[in-house]
Amino acid sequence: MRYYETERPDPDITECFASVGDQELMADIFVPVRSKNKGAAVIFVHGGGWNGGSRQAFLWHAHRLSLHGYVTCTIDYRLTRTASFPAAVVDCQSAVKWLRNNASRFDIRSDRIGAVGSSAGGHLVACLGVLDDGDTTSAKVNCVVDIHGVHDFVSMAQDGEVRENWELFLGGPISEERDLWIEASPALHVDESSAPMLLVHDPQDKTVPYSQSLILANALIKNNRPMRFLPSPGSGHGFVYNPQDIWTQQVWPSTVAWLDHHLLGTTLTGLSEGEMEEFRP
Repeated sequence: MRYYETERPDPDITECFASVGDQELMADIFVPVRSKNKGAAVIFVHGGGWNGGSRQAFLWHAHRLSLHGYVTCTIDYRLTRTASFPAAVVDCQSAVKWLRNNASRFDIRSDRIGAVGSSAGGHLVACLGVLDDGDTTSAKVNCVVDIHGVHDFVSMAQDGEVRENWELFLGGPISEERDLWIEASPALHVDESSAPMLLVHDPQDKTVPYSQSLILANALIKNNRPMRFLPSPGSGHGFVYNPQDIWTQQVWPSTVAWLDHHLLGTTLTGLSEGEMEEFRP
C-alpha cells in the first residue's frame, strides 16, 4: 500500500459552513502559510451519484493544492436520501458564498474562487459555473474543473440512458418533473457570463457517457466562453489521487495550470499540444 492509499492528511480547520434544519454541513479546510498564500481558493466537490461519497474523498487533492498556495476546502452537501435537487446545488452555492464572506479571514480575493469535482461532483461544479442564486453575494465560481460530469439530463432521457439514481436526485421521472430536469442541466444554462471550464472525460466511460462533456463543451464554445477539453482514455470514472497513476500525472498538472491561469492570471505553461487539447465541434 502506498502512503496516499493508507493515510489522509489532516485539515487545518474543520468548520460548519451552513446549517439546514438539524444538519450541519461541514468543510475540511487547508490554509497555506501566509507567505505562500496566493489569494485564491478552490472548493472540491465529491462524487457518489448524489447519494453517496464523502468530502474526505478529496482530502489529498485539497492538501496538495494548498501546498501550491491555495486556500482549499472539501465540502458536504445533502445527499438524495435527505433531499433531492436542488438541495445539493444550493449547499454547494452556500459554500461559495461562505468563502466569499470570509475572504478577509482567509486572505483571499472574492473574485478568485474556483471549484473542482468529479462525477456527481463534476455536475455540481458545472452548476456553480453557470448558475447564481440572485443573492447579494454571488454563488457563482470564477473557474471550474469538471471531470466526468453529467451536463444534460434531458438528452440522457432522450437517448434512453436514464439511471435510477438520477431520477431520485431529480425528484422523479422526466415525464413528471421535466422542468427540474432542465433546471438541473448545466449545459442548458451556459451564457456569456459562465465560468471558464476545463472538462475531462474518458471516451470509454461506462458510468457517464463521453457525449455529456461534448454537449457542455459545445455550449461553452457557442457562447464564446474559455474552455479546454482533455480526453482521458483509460482513466475510468472519478478522480482518485494516485501520483503513480499515468492519468493522475496528466490530469493533475493540467488542473493546477487551469486554476492558476484563471484565478492567478498565469499563462498555460507546461501543457503540450497532445496533453491539453482544445475541443472543436
